[in-house]
Amino acid sequence: MQNWCMQPIDFLRALALGLVVLVGTLLASVLMVAFYAYVINPGHSQDVYNAAALWIAPWASHVFGPLLFFWGNYRGAVRKPQRNAIAFACASIVGYVILDMASVPLFGTTFATVLTLTFFLSLGGKTVGALLGAWLGGRARSRP
Repeated sequence: MQNWCMQPIDFLRALALGLVVLVGTLLASVLMVAFYAYVINPGHSQDVYNAAALWIAPWASHVFGPLLFFWGNYRGAVRKPQRNAIAFACASIVGYVILDMASVPLFGTTFATVLTLTFFLSLGGKTVGALLGAWLGGRARSRP
């Protein structure tokens, strides 16, 4: 008989997945801005690239966040069939939000500038990616 519950260690793993997604999207945004600065539009002042980062970096989160959540939850569902994959996906999203909100003061911004419609749409995409990965991973593990 399988245990479809989450163990205490699973909540730490979900938080770790949230951290991987947060760091992964930050790294992707740095790489995207660097690509823009060195390949697409080289030879300008730092101010030009700082301004470009404001519209380039969010796309890293919008695109890579759902993909990383999908990958992490799919992989987790296949590798840990005894764990409730959907509960783990929800816990990973909650962990991500906690870490993301904890980082707001570190970046010198306010919650009012972060909690926008774009933030919630991006979070919705990440949630869909996490749940879809968990669901498909659960289906893959149930096949003989």
